[in-house]
Amino acid sequence: MHRYLMNPERVRRYLNLFIVRALFRWATQKTSDGRVRLEKLLLWYGKPKKGLSFLELLTFMPVYLAIDILRILLRWKKEYLVKEIFGSRNIRRATINLARSVAEYGATRPQKFASPLLVVWNFTNFCNLRCRHCYQNAGPRTEQLSLSDRLRVIDELEENFVPTLAFSGGEPLCDPEFFTVAQYAASKEIYLSVATNGTLLTEDMCQKLKDHGIQYVEVSLESSDPEYHDRFRGIPGLWARTVRGIENAVKAGLMVGVAPTVTRENLKDLPKLYRFVKELGAHRFYVFNFIPTGRGREIWSEDLSPEEREEMLELLYSCLMEKEIQVFSTSPQFGRKCVEKNPEGIVITGHYSVAEGKLAKVGAEYVGGCGAGRAYCALQPDGTVTPCVFMPIPVGRLPEKPLKEIWDNAKVLRELRLRELYRGHCGVCEFQAVCGGCRARAYAYSGDYLGPDPGCKFNAAFYRAFYETTHAKVTA
Repeated sequence: MHRYLMNPERVRRYLNLFIVRALFRWATQKTSDGRVRLEKLLLWYGKPKKGLSFLELLTFMPVYLAIDILRILLRWKKEYLVKEIFGSRNIRRATINLARSVAEYGATRPQKFASPLLVVWNFTNFCNLRCRHCYQNAGPRTEQLSLSDRLRVIDELEENFVPTLAFSGGEPLCDPEFFTVAQYAASKEIYLSVATNGTLLTEDMCQKLKDHGIQYVEVSLESSDPEYHDRFRGIPGLWARTVRGIENAVKAGLMVGVAPTVTRENLKDLPKLYRFVKELGAHRFYVFNFIPTGRGREIWSEDLSPEEREEMLELLYSCLMEKEIQVFSTSPQFGRKCVEKNPEGIVITGHYSVAEGKLAKVGAEYVGGCGAGRAYCALQPDGTVTPCVFMPIPVGRLPEKPLKEIWDNAKVLRELRLRELYRGHCGVCEFQAVCGGCRARAYAYSGDYLGPDPGCKFNAAFYRAFYETTHAKVTA
């Protein structure tokens, strides 16, 4: 049995059996009391079964037996499952999402999801900074949803078993309705994070974030050099305020990530910045790809070449191997780099997940790589849905259409899930399942979201041709 579970291909074939997919479909339907069967099943695991009907007992007991066999094989304690896994509504929501995905699509590499695992919500376009690379071109306020519609968005996420919501912007902390919406989302036990420039993270603000259900704060800090950060972000004196904000968030007991956007100018500073982030007590070092979109189009020449990106990935891998803090990147090639280095070692399995051991590469093949339109999507201030915050392609609008209808039917999203449609080396790459290339970069460079990612070493010829052609036009 243990050897069977360690064989991912056998497990995949088992999950794709008609009867198994039918069982998942049945388990993820709601009963007369409005509860999803699978959630009810997970809640009753390890507890007295007095509240279950005879039919429920008859159908649930074989599943409980299977869970116990798996638990024993994995050497998990029953108390751990009951309290830490099945006791978390957020994890139960993610489990239901996964079961619905297998029922709908089967087990696919990478996995197609019945609804997003993550929604990034550009909550407002307003921002108190003027960053040179801003994908949102944030600054003045633009049209945005009413409070009632914003709360309806949260209901949509709950109804579709979306486990994670990330608030971004603009600067979300500038919006007076932010805490009302965050608290409502927290009441649904959705995992909440916020991306911020850090300048508003006073001690009181950090405590307020924690009190309103925010669990993770990601702060943009571009360099260990104050001059570069302030110049890149557009206002003198910002570096000190941002660092103070990071310190306040750590002190408040929030999980804190520090997120630089890497260009040619700050690439060499990454090792020093990584050490500084550790000294600040942050929990994550999250390096962002530069995407030439929004205001970033004006500085596209500062983007890393494929060779420079390999240098960045090598550095991040060495930081990851230290195992001191979590190290991630929005560059999907980071997963490829880990597999190249050691497929049974530490492997990035997603934008916020990591694994180690024989099954790490398998996890990366199912969850990892670019998730745009497949595992996550973005929501603009006015309710417009896009595949990614860096990919300004409208595919629908909430609340005019339900999220599930947009997710299932939008042509762009459906095509993004089919990596066999990708062009250039991205369409034939042996690392396609763990990477797939950044779809936003492909779109920004060529206008083709299925095109090659010019940031990858395997597409270096495409990058050079684009660079030479564009540079010639600029200098003509």
